[in-house]
Amino acid sequence: MNWLRFLLKFSFICNCCYLIGFIIRITDYKDSLEGLIKHILVLGYIVAPLLNIITCLLVVILLLARKIKWWENHPYIFILNVIILLIQLELFI
Repeated sequence: MNWLRFLLKFSFICNCCYLIGFIIRITDYKDSLEGLIKHILVLGYIVAPLLNIITCLLVVILLLARKIKWWENHPYIFILNVIILLIQLELFI
C-alpha cells in the first residue's frame, strides 16, 4: 500500500508545518518571508489537523483488520504523527 506510506509522510510534513507555525505565532517574526509563512500556516493549521486525524484512524483500522503490517508503513513516523495529534488536540480544546 504505497498510498498509505505517502499519506503518512505527507501528514508528517503537514505536522512539521503545524509546529513551525506554532513557533512563528509565539515569536515575533519579520515580514521578510511572508509568502513562505502563508504556505506554512495553511498546511499547518488547515490541512494538518484533518489529515492527521484521517491518517491515524486509517492506519489503526487497517492494522486492526490486519490489512497492513506494522513494520511496512514507517512506524516511527506514525508514532510521531500520533504525538503531534495529541498536541493538536490539546491546543484546540
